Parts: sequence; structure tokens; C-alpha cells
Amino acid sequence: MMALSFQKRLLLAVILLLVATTVILSLVSTYFASEFLMTRFNDRMQFLAKYLASNAELGLLIRDDKMLGSLASNLLKEPDVLAVQIKDVSGANIIKQEKERYNEDGNIESVSAPIYLTRSEEELVFLGRDRGSEPLGSVELVYSTSGINSLMKRLQLIFLGTALVIAFLGTAIFTIFSRSLAAPLKSLAKASRTVATHGDIDMELEIDGGSLPETRELAEAFTHMLKALAAHQAKLEDAYHEMMEQKSLAEIGHFAFSVAHEIKNPLGIIQGALDILKKPEADEKIKATMIGYVEDEIRRLNRIIQDFLAFSRPQKLRFEDVELNQLVRDLVNKMVLEWNEKGVHVVDETEGRAAYARADSDLLTQALLNIAKNACEATTPPGKVTIQTRLKDGWWQVCIMDEGPGINGEDRKKVFEPFFTKKSTGTGLGLAFAQKIVSAHGGQIFIEANQPKGTMVVVEIPTSMPDEENKEV
Repeated sequence: MMALSFQKRLLLAVILLLVATTVILSLVSTYFASEFLMTRFNDRMQFLAKYLASNAELGLLIRDDKMLGSLASNLLKEPDVLAVQIKDVSGANIIKQEKERYNEDGNIESVSAPIYLTRSEEELVFLGRDRGSEPLGSVELVYSTSGINSLMKRLQLIFLGTALVIAFLGTAIFTIFSRSLAAPLKSLAKASRTVATHGDIDMELEIDGGSLPETRELAEAFTHMLKALAAHQAKLEDAYHEMMEQKSLAEIGHFAFSVAHEIKNPLGIIQGALDILKKPEADEKIKATMIGYVEDEIRRLNRIIQDFLAFSRPQKLRFEDVELNQLVRDLVNKMVLEWNEKGVHVVDETEGRAAYARADSDLLTQALLNIAKNACEATTPPGKVTIQTRLKDGWWQVCIMDEGPGINGEDRKKVFEPFFTKKSTGTGLGLAFAQKIVSAHGGQIFIEANQPKGTMVVVEIPTSMPDEENKEV
């Protein structure tokens, strides 16, 4: 579910607040207006009943039905009056008139008023105030509230319509206002995404500060921040280039030192053998031995130079469809021919099913050969080196396990660094080269910890196709 923006949330909250406020005010106003109108309407009907009662006194006193009927007829002309009844003191109807819709109207109310015989002031003096009025009868009006109810419904609709119009106008005004606030924020967000995507802080950006002073100030602050970041980035790049130059010089120095150290010993042996060969008293057996030493050291120098070149020279990978388990089986067969005679038994535990991936078979074979060779050299005869493979969650794994002395925790962190070695004749580039090749295939290589005996090196290669374009190591 997509989250609503700040502008939409605020707009929705304002709409709900306006609608709720106007509806509540409309209902409250309608209620009080209805109560007021209904009270006034009932008071008016009470007044009409009293008015009829005062006018009907004479007609009731002289029993003039025509006069009473005329009074009733005049009162029936009122739109809301449905029926008029004039009764004598015993409650008997003298006059009863009603409209045709009397029985059809469902909203009927009634009001009554007594008819008294009014005495003169002289009679009141002689008879007493308590006998001033004598009941002659009563008047009853039956009226309909349909008209007033209809009026109140129209009034409610008017109030509600007015409330909705006010809510709509308030929403429209707030929308215009919110856009003046949201537009600059969207402009800043767009500028931020542009900088984050292209990474160029110096690029020209159009930032709309809007019409509000606060948003203009925010836009100016953002522009100032970009300029400050550009300045800091330039300083950082200069420092980075300087650091890289120093690092390159340090690596070159370390490389030169390693090369000199590795070449010094073979050259010393060659120099010593040549000195012996120059002596006239040296017999043929000694000369043959010295020549053998020279040939061995020349081969050693050649191997050292090849290792350095293989590690330092960029090589373009040539990817093809490779069956990885078969590649390991071929590697095991070669290892068996070389190391079984030396007392190290190489065990093949590769899976029988095929595992295909896009890989450079030559470079990957060389990387695995470097690891397997280290395992064989670390195993004291008679011992064994086990090579097993398996597929796991889209990854092809090859585990190379030896029975050597193992690698301690401190050295485990350094074994893949160039020039790190514990062997007296090693260059320390075999595992570093293997890690570079495995990484170029999108894989990883690591030392499995907590081994009861020996060392287990694990190589993982993804079975999905890597990015092959211009891939070099």
C-alpha cells in the first residue's frame, strides 16, 4: 500500500475537519432553529385558539350558530388549521368544521382554550373578584405540523448545503495554500534525487523556492549546502588522490621489496655455485652438482617471475558454459598423478549431477589448483586431501580439506593478502590470485573455522550468469 504524501495527508485532515465542523454546526443550528420555529408555531396556534374563544363568547351566549359557524369558517382559512370545534359547558359540540384533508394528514396536533363570560366592572365590584368569570364552553383547534416540518427540512438542507459549500471553499483555499508549500518541497526532493542519482554536486539545479519566505529560505539553504558539499568533495578528492598515490608508492615499495627478497636467495645460490665452478680444483661431480643447483634456482626464479606477472597483469576473462563438477574431477585426476607418489592421497567427493555456470575454465582451474596445492603441501605424508562439491541455494560450493596443522585465527585473516606466506619457498601470491579470480566470477572464498583437524577452504560460485562485459582481473 502506497503511503500518502505530507500534502495529501494534511489536505485529507483539513477536509475531514472542515466537513465535520460544518456538519456539526449545521446540525446544531438546525436543531435550535427547529426548536424556535416549532415553539413559535405552537404559540401562534394557541393564540388563534384564544382569539376564537374571545370572539365566540357572544355567539355562544345567545346561541347564534350562524355567527359561530362564520368564526369557525374564517379560522379554517388558515393553511395549517384542519378542524375547529366549539363546545358548550357540558362538552357537547355546537360547531364542528374540518377540511377535506383532515383524515389524510399524519402530522396532527390540537390545542384548546376555554370560553368565559366576561363581566363588567360594576358586576365585579358587587359580586366579587372571585366570581368575575363564568365558563360558557371551550374551543379546540386541530392543526397540521406538515408545513412547519417541511420548512424545517428545507432549512436543514439549506444549512447542510451551505456547510458543504463552506467546506468546499475551505478545501479549495487550503489546496492552493498547500501547493505553495508542497511545490518547493517537491522541487528540493527532485534536486536531492538528481544529486543522489548522478553524483554530481556541481550540476546546475533548478530549485523553486515558491512564494513563501520560509520555503525560499529553505531553497537558499539547500543551494548553499550543495555548494559547501561541492567544496568539501573537491578537498576530499584531492586528499583521496594523495592517499592513493601514497598507497601506490607503498605497494610498489612492498612489491619491490618482496621481489628483491624472493630473488635474492636464488641469486645468492647461483653466485655461490658459479664461484665453486670457477675453482680449478673442483672435480666433475662437484661441478655437476653446482650446475644442478643453478638450474634449480633458475627454474625457481622463473616460477617467481611468472607468479608475480600472473598476479599483477590484468587478464580478461573468457566466459563459457562450464560443467563445474567435471572441472573439479579433471583437477583431482591431475592432483592424484602428482601427489599420490608423494604419499598424499587426494580423495574425489564431487557430486554426480551436473552443475553448469558461466566461467573462465582456465583461470578458475588455476585458482582451485593453487588452493589444492597448498592443501597437499600442508599435509604430512601419509595423509589425505579431500575435495568435495555440492549445490546449495543457487550456489556451487567446492570444499578442499587437508590434514595439516591448520591455520590459527590471526593468520586466517591474512592468508588472502598478497605476499603473506608461512612457507620458506613460497611467494604468498597463490591464495591472493585465487581470491581475485573467484571474486571476478561473482563468488567468494573463505576459511571454514572450528575444524577439528587441518584446514577447509570453501569456494562458492553463483550458478547464475555474471556480468561478463569487459571483465578483467
